[in-house]
Amino acid sequence: MALVAEHTDPNSSAREILAVGRLSKLLPENAAEIAILVSDRFQRLGIGTELMRRLVEIARHEKLRRIKAEILPENTVTQKLLARFGFKLTHSIQDGVVKGELALT
Repeated sequence: MALVAEHTDPNSSAREILAVGRLSKLLPENAAEIAILVSDRFQRLGIGTELMRRLVEIARHEKLRRIKAEILPENTVTQKLLARFGFKLTHSIQDGVVKGELALT
């Protein structure tokens, strides 16, 4: 499933995608992987936070057991966002990423 945040320019009526949040189910483990991408111009405005809130809510509604994420080590903003939502973060030196996991049950 994907959620899209978009904006319509009031002057030109042109539509622009600001951000995309994705929740991909991982079967049979009853979990999902989450990913959020916000256009550079629209970062730090709360759009990513709102997408995260809604995707976690959807995962709970779907009765998933957990949500997973993989983040580049230099992406400290996303790491802080995940931590605020209760994700447990671990650094995987072997994979070169930070892994996040949120238990929902």
